[in-house]
Amino acid sequence: MRSPWSPTVAGSLRVMAAETWMVIRARDIKHFERVMEFLEVTYGLMPQLVSSIKHMKIMFGLKTLKAALKQN
Repeated sequence: MRSPWSPTVAGSLRVMAAETWMVIRARDIKHFERVMEFLEVTYGLMPQLVSSIKHMKIMFGLKTLKAALKQN
C-alpha cells in the first residue's frame, strides 16, 4: 500500500506552508482567504497538530486582522 505522504505531496505541502507564511508575514489581505483555506484543510487532515481551541483562535485572529487591515 502506498503512503499518502509521497515526496510530491510532502513537497507540495511544504511549498503551500511557505506561501502561507509569506502571505501572513507580508499581511497581504487579498490572499488571506487562501491562508484560511490552507489552515482548514491542514487541520482537517491532521487535527492532532493543534488543539481545536487553538485552531479556532488562529482562524478568529486571521479574520479579525483581515477586517482591521481592510478598514485602513
